[in-house]
Amino acid sequence: MNQYTRSLQKIIATGVFVTCIAILLFPLQVKAGYVAAPTSYNYLEAFPNYKVAVILVTFTDNPTKPKIYGTKNPWTKNFVTGELFSNTYSMASYFTEVSNGEVSVTGDVFDNNGSWYVIDTPATETDGDCDWTSYFGDAIAAADADIDYTQYNTIMVLSRQKLCGAEGLASHTPVPEAGNVRYGIVDINGNMGSNPHHELAHLMGLAHANSWQCDPPAVINGTNCREVEYADHYNIMGATGSRSLLLTAQQRENYGWLPPADVITVTQSKDFTIYPYQLAGVGPKVLKIPQARDANGDVTSWYYLEYRQSIGFDNVTGYIPTMQQLGVPNGVLVHMGNSTGTRFSSTILDMTPGSQRGGMDIYDPALPLGSSYSDPVAGVSFGVLARNASAMAIRVRFTGESLCEWKAPSVTAKAIKSIGKPGQELSFNVTVKHNSVLCGGRTAELRVTNLPKGWAATVNKKKSATAVIVSGQTQTFVVRLTSPKKTKYQKFTATVEARMVKKPTLKSTAKLTSLIRR
Repeated sequence: MNQYTRSLQKIIATGVFVTCIAILLFPLQVKAGYVAAPTSYNYLEAFPNYKVAVILVTFTDNPTKPKIYGTKNPWTKNFVTGELFSNTYSMASYFTEVSNGEVSVTGDVFDNNGSWYVIDTPATETDGDCDWTSYFGDAIAAADADIDYTQYNTIMVLSRQKLCGAEGLASHTPVPEAGNVRYGIVDINGNMGSNPHHELAHLMGLAHANSWQCDPPAVINGTNCREVEYADHYNIMGATGSRSLLLTAQQRENYGWLPPADVITVTQSKDFTIYPYQLAGVGPKVLKIPQARDANGDVTSWYYLEYRQSIGFDNVTGYIPTMQQLGVPNGVLVHMGNSTGTRFSSTILDMTPGSQRGGMDIYDPALPLGSSYSDPVAGVSFGVLARNASAMAIRVRFTGESLCEWKAPSVTAKAIKSIGKPGQELSFNVTVKHNSVLCGGRTAELRVTNLPKGWAATVNKKKSATAVIVSGQTQTFVVRLTSPKKTKYQKFTATVEARMVKKPTLKSTAKLTSLIRR
């Protein structure tokens, strides 16, 4: 018996998991102490091998079948079989990948020889009533002649009805046709996408993937901090539309689906390299950093850092906005949670608060290249040092240690006008790059040195100029040189010097060459 089964058997199953628009019911609660699962609950015993009987249903008052997205063609048995069990990106393939081969999902689709099963349960709700038990019971009874339910442990009902105002629903119910054994039950209404994956994951014990958001610029500790349900848009248990995005490292670790070699538990200040989260066998893919401790100093919550690329089920380049447009492949996703998992939930953090307006702010949550984050309460800081398509370098520092690594700036010059007559103004664009690593915005100064005798110089129309430049970024200045009116006709050279104001010994120079002629 694995860790998941032991944990799930502690759940007191008294209600409904709902992927919902209006109904949010999460009655499954974990209580201390081991409670054996009743033998009549085979949906608890199903894990990790799910055998699904899929029933296609229409209604007496509305026999319309769902349409295949982007077409006028109704769903067919072959279409549903492919989406759930046999296609490259099917529900079955999803759980094989996300569980590292630990979960098996198989099944059969029953469509009443193409006619679908017709039930009397209304296709529309009246007076706000939501009789989901009758709906499931009618569907199960309608297909009883064709299905030996004892050969399955999960039942999925597909129709066009939005049951109980929800896109899908996951629960459990006794099946009289199978001796009143309780089966895992899933309803999907006309919107295939990632809904079957999401609902089946509810049966496995997963709750919704949420976000933690505060008023900018705070990430965790600030004003108006709140948990927003569904608002992890990079997790199938959040609001991903039809995108079947992978579960988080925290969720997969709780289930034992991440090999130990894939996770680095950070205990000391160091620079680390992690690899794309979706690739197997390439090296460590997750950093796990202490986020909170109890009075005894034991870690109660962790930061989980993932480098997500558009690979496999995370390849959503066809969706708008894409992960590329939101900067996710260029930064590190950060989730917060514990590693024992009583609710099997996950919370994403917005590492760029205030970067988007309103509800769109959480859509670009990744900590970008060259940026850093500090949690003074936890006594930890981390930042993204470098990245390419194959790997990401991350620096982690604990209390009293700085992420910043000072380096001399670089300076380059490009002539705007470098040839002129005596007394004419010449000009250059001079670009200064802040080469320090994870130092944030620091002040750099640019000035002209070694000026030929009698010449005048300005930087941005001043004797010298300063600018705050973020690590890895550049700032361009305009340098103007004016020669005396009686200057000889020849080449002249001046020097510009860039230096960091707080570290004046860190400096670089470039030459400005001018030609005075008639």
